[in-house]
Amino acid sequence: MNDYEEQTASRAAPLWMRGVIAITGPWTRKNLLSWIALIGLILFIKGCLVDQYTIPSGSMEETLHGDPRFFRGDRVLVNKWIYGPRIPFTTIRLWNWAEPKRWEIVVFRPMPGTSPHRTLIKRVVGLPGEHVLIRDGRICINGGVVEPPEGLRDTLHYTTRLRPEEDDVRRVFLKLAQENHPLMVLNPANETVQQLYADMTRLHPLVKPLDLTALPVETLRELCADVSPTSLSVVTELIMFDQPPLRYGVLEAPEYSIVPEDCYFLLGDNSAQSVDSRVYGWVDRNHILGRTFAVWWPWHRRRDFTGFSRTWWGMALLYGIPAALIGLEMRHFLRERRRKQCADDRNDP
Repeated sequence: MNDYEEQTASRAAPLWMRGVIAITGPWTRKNLLSWIALIGLILFIKGCLVDQYTIPSGSMEETLHGDPRFFRGDRVLVNKWIYGPRIPFTTIRLWNWAEPKRWEIVVFRPMPGTSPHRTLIKRVVGLPGEHVLIRDGRICINGGVVEPPEGLRDTLHYTTRLRPEEDDVRRVFLKLAQENHPLMVLNPANETVQQLYADMTRLHPLVKPLDLTALPVETLRELCADVSPTSLSVVTELIMFDQPPLRYGVLEAPEYSIVPEDCYFLLGDNSAQSVDSRVYGWVDRNHILGRTFAVWWPWHRRRDFTGFSRTWWGMALLYGIPAALIGLEMRHFLRERRRKQCADDRNDP
């Protein structure tokens, strides 16, 4: 199909189809093969080479900032080639290369039913075959304490009990105030419980018409500004009472302390609020998608975890690939421009 035929077919198409053609180009065999090649290349790059992920929660604070809101949480780059390429959209690894090392930050796919998120990000702590226990905020491997890297020693403190975040406590308190009913598990004669009920009753008219699930954090804090700290402490204990039990790396029984072969023990840096291997257990090697090597957004938090930006391949990734893509686009543009110029010259009398 020549240029004239393409333009005629495009003008004859319905309005909605013309909009699609404006994006995809003419519906020809050559163009279809180009789109298939482009989509295949993108799937190969994202599935086997490198991909980016958004941090959905605060489980890796202070190392990584998590926020589910659009472009609020850190966006990280992940090397998917380092542990071996996988078939895209699966956990099937074609072959194994490097093994995950202790203290590396990895992205992985949780087992079905263990997390609302399709992918999670944690730090590798226990390796296959090791005996792992958390004691006094530290990691004991095979009976000895293992120190984290120098930059993490003042921040990593592993807990054997989960504690909710303050904003989550505020949201639960407001839900209790919205219902404003006594709780069967609490003793009404206790002074702190009486204080909780008084705060609930006082805020009930304000929060009754609100959609608390969609309430911004700033509004949460404003509504709870005058709530007694003892009331929030009671709510914290209620939440912790309902938390899932921490067994792996906490209990000494072999099934909870010895990492199986081809599995890893992964923990979040924000230990008190991180639902990690302590809850859902060992993570199979094939479920680990890759190693996190940089924060690329937001710009003021950009960070290189592995020193890749000082290597030749890192420079090629950062500058070579974008330059090559721009070069290919420029080459295509100039070729099309020359082709059209030659066609105009032939048509001139």
